[in-house]
Amino acid sequence: MQRFLYSIVLLLCIVSAGLNATELQELLDSEGWEENSLNTVELVTLTSMMEYAEKNGLMIFETLYEAGTYLKQQKIRVRINGDDLRRIEQRFDLGGDRVQALLPVEKIQFIEIGLALNQKPEMEVYLTEKHSDFLEIGDFYLSRHFGFQTLQDTWFDDPFGIKLKYLFFKLDLSGIELYEESKIAIYASGFPKPKRWRIKAIRLLE
Repeated sequence: MQRFLYSIVLLLCIVSAGLNATELQELLDSEGWEENSLNTVELVTLTSMMEYAEKNGLMIFETLYEAGTYLKQQKIRVRINGDDLRRIEQRFDLGGDRVQALLPVEKIQFIEIGLALNQKPEMEVYLTEKHSDFLEIGDFYLSRHFGFQTLQDTWFDDPFGIKLKYLFFKLDLSGIELYEESKIAIYASGFPKPKRWRIKAIRLLE
């Protein structure tokens, strides 16, 4: 029941954009970005997004999901540069090792989210080099280009370029679900059940 209610609340936050926009949606609207084209998120805007996340107790995946699905509705696609993410990381704790396994900030060239412009994935990440990291359930392997074809229904869905090595088996990631507040479920093909993680909310470093 708690999982169901969380999904409904998160979806309502996105659907209600026109009547009761969140601060993040208002911030994104204020940028004046062009529809049906790729826009750049400036450092000041990215900082404001992190401040919004900290204020509302959101983790990085919840923040990216809310921004990405809202921008998709507005027919906008944006790019977040890796250099700016590294500057952000000097001011904010983005979630620690569990986040770094899936979003290695030190290697990110850029992230794009939003409208599937020219049939591109709704979230894609480009790294300077391939990345692997062992964390709790096994080794995560990220290609230089990875991401998710769709962001919908609290899912980062149809992933590509991400594998998980568990014992002697190398499995394809099949999706990441935001199933409760500050929690994700990681699904892999052939894995008996998802691995559920609590991800720390974004917080300002002291």
